[in-house]
Amino acid sequence: MIHPPRQHNTDLFTCERIEEVEVLTFHKHLLHHLTDLTAKNRILDYLESVSRDPTIRVFLILASPQRLDKERFLEFYRQYLGTTSIADQTLLKRLYNGLNQFIMKLYKINPFVVHAGGGDTAFLFMNLSLACDYRIATEETLFQNPGMELGLPPKGGGVFFLSHLLGPAKCAEILYSGRDINMEEALGMGLVNRVVKQKDLRTSALETAHAFAHRSPQALFGIKKLLNYGMKDLEEFLEYENKVLETTLRRHQHEQM
Repeated sequence: MIHPPRQHNTDLFTCERIEEVEVLTFHKHLLHHLTDLTAKNRILDYLESVSRDPTIRVFLILASPQRLDKERFLEFYRQYLGTTSIADQTLLKRLYNGLNQFIMKLYKINPFVVHAGGGDTAFLFMNLSLACDYRIATEETLFQNPGMELGLPPKGGGVFFLSHLLGPAKCAEILYSGRDINMEEALGMGLVNRVVKQKDLRTSALETAHAFAHRSPQALFGIKKLLNYGMKDLEEFLEYENKVLETTLRRHQHEQM
């Protein structure tokens, strides 16, 4: 069946249909938008509509070029470390809850999910990509680990995904070291499945998505569900992750009083 191309634009993202592939292109990173209930509901409702559409075989996510590197991530978080403002703490809780909802929607979505992105990227956005089924990154991409410098454990299910992919010992070594991960290492560990040149990112991502779209949708669906069953505790983990982060933030605030 041939599906006519369609496109829809918002200030946060563009979505378009190319045959059996639904393409989501983010214009901006998610952090600020997940504290906005209207913007959050818009993206969650969209993900739900993708999951319910049986004609979509592959869901391709193109990450925003406005990536949040380590320095911007540190700047974003430090505004919350030294404040006891109820308004700021409410926004941070809203952000954590929004991230959890986004990850769970993405993790449970029915179509096969391909994620593509590049550039210096804070671990949070690497963690979000790990909720997808196949990951493409550009050669110069660097996954940056701000955890030790910031004094906070990672958000976004990083411990959960990394421990399942790499085992607890390797996950601990990466997170305790505070080191970054280049694409040679990421490819070797399976954190990304394909590395391409920046100029070829969109073309390569579309080629990959269409290749998966021509495979048996029943087989892809079944394999995806079986793989995800082994990680069925993700939602409970994300809730516990929030509690640990909130406790750690309170300790930061207490030390500065």
